[in-house]
Order: sequence, then C-alpha cells, then structure tokens
Amino acid sequence: MKHLFLINPTAGMYNRSEELRHKLAHHLDGLGLDWEAAVTQYPGHAEELARSAAESGEEVRIYACGGDGTLNEIANGAAGFPNAAITQYPCGSGNDFLRLFGPDAPRFYDLKELLDPDTAQADLIDCNGHLALNICSVGFDARIGLGMAEFKKYPMVNGPMAYQLSLVKNLIAGIRRPYEVEVDGEKFSGSFTLLCACNGRYYGGGFNPSPDAVPDDGLLDFVLVKGVSRLTVARLVKLYAAGRSREIPELVTLRRGSSMKVKCDRVSMVNLDGERIDTDQLSVSLSAKKVGFFFPKGASWKPHSAKFQSRNEKIEEKESVSSI
Repeated sequence: MKHLFLINPTAGMYNRSEELRHKLAHHLDGLGLDWEAAVTQYPGHAEELARSAAESGEEVRIYACGGDGTLNEIANGAAGFPNAAITQYPCGSGNDFLRLFGPDAPRFYDLKELLDPDTAQADLIDCNGHLALNICSVGFDARIGLGMAEFKKYPMVNGPMAYQLSLVKNLIAGIRRPYEVEVDGEKFSGSFTLLCACNGRYYGGGFNPSPDAVPDDGLLDFVLVKGVSRLTVARLVKLYAAGRSREIPELVTLRRGSSMKVKCDRVSMVNLDGERIDTDQLSVSLSAKKVGFFFPKGASWKPHSAKFQSRNEKIEEKESVSSI
C-alpha cells in the first residue's frame, strides 16, 4: 500500500510545505511504509495527482494536507476508484468537513491516528459534472464565502476581516433573489436567500444547515431558505448556523432526496466545498460515484440524533399505520 501526501502550499496563513515534509519524515521514516509527499503547483493539481495515483491500480491512501478545497480536489481525483481512499490531514483555515466527527475531529491532527484507520464509502454531490464531498450552495452564503477572495488580496486583511467586508458588500447588494427550484419533482418558486445541498453538516467556518446529514446514507439533505429582509437575516443566520433551522419552518424548507434543479435569474456563484463555479442553472444530484474516506479508528460521522425524516420515510410510516 502506498501513502500519498498532497500538500497545498497556499492553505492556511502561510506556506508550511517544508515544515510538513520534515514532520512527515520524522513520523514515517523507519516504519517501513511506502510513502511520498508532493507539493501542489496550481489549482487542480491535487486532483490530477490523486487521479494518477488511483489509476495506477495500486492500493493507495491519499492525504489532503490543506483545507476543504484540497480535500475537494482529491475527492474528485479518487472518486470511483475502489483501490483509493482519502482523508484530510488538516492544514487549512476551514477544515469544515471534519467537524461532523464531533469530539473525534481533533484526532485528525495526529498522524498516528490516521495510519491505523477505519474506512467508509462516502457519497458525493454532483453539480453540473463537478463533484463535492461536503456542501453545494448558491445564494447569499455562497456570495459571501466566495467573495472573500476579493478582499484577501488587500494587505493586512485576514480571514475574519475578509468575511466581514464580504458580508457588508452583499448586505448592500441584496440578500434575496428569484429562483425556480425542483427537488425530486417537487417544485418551488419565488424569492430565496440561499439554497443548499448537504452531504456533510458544516461549512463556512462552522455553519450547520443540516444537522442530521450523513455522508454514507445514500441521500442528500436539501435546505431552501426563503427570501428574507435585512431585519430578519440576523435571526435567521443565528438559527441556521446553530443547526436549528427546523425551528423556523415558515422560512426554511427541508427535504431529503437525490436531486435538485435550480434556475437562477442571472449567472451566479456556486460554492462546492469552497471551490467556485459560475452558472445560471444547477443540476445537483447524488453522484453514481463514491469515494473511500478513512478516519481514526472508532471515530464516527453519525449524528447524535436523527429527528428529521425523509419524505419517503414519512410516506412509508403513514402507509404502515394505515395498513394496521
């Protein structure tokens, strides 16, 4: 088995490539492992390297040494290859996907914990042919998160400041737009603040739109947030971030299923695990491909509660009751 560490030199606050190389050598040399570290050179390079390793046919474990964007790239590269499994050795500023492991998330920072792992087959989101492991969203949240890049170019502007500046800009520009939405054949139209397809549970630095999403249950969790005013958005964001969006059903529609189609009134930013695509039509579905994800032994991404049932589960429950 080969262990491939893909290091993103732009993840986090500064380039830690050499530091990571020395750390890996310190921990791995002498263990008799076949391992290699490679530093990515440009956007998409991690995907290319992961796919090349997977296509070799050799059993390989691929470590994303970066943030959610790096993890997204290697997930795209390794998707559909049963001989490849991926994980994150977190070095980025976000690391949102790992939050769903709850109290076990800090264990990913300990390399020894990843060398004797458990593995699960994770579902993937397909959006217009692009794959995401965690979250796909369009609307106010995507414009804020992806708009941060514009402000990070300026000297002395760090992540939190860039977020605040992007938030102010998008509050002024407007927080709702018209969309036509279809979730597994059920149609919605009108003004929406944001639309989200969830395979994981956290994004945007800790926002929790769907607290019961599970990455290997064969379903996606869809969150449709109606258009709100600037006066309402503070209350909405507070509950949405805390995983309590079901407490405001007058504003938030929750569904579980396999597909969502969206027509935007203009070309819009779409967030795929922190990566950006621009389009005016989204076709979001559960991908036919899966990817092996490995994690510290005994850890779990299962939620502590599962209060939210899918529409199909509710229908089956009603049929069962009516047949008694």
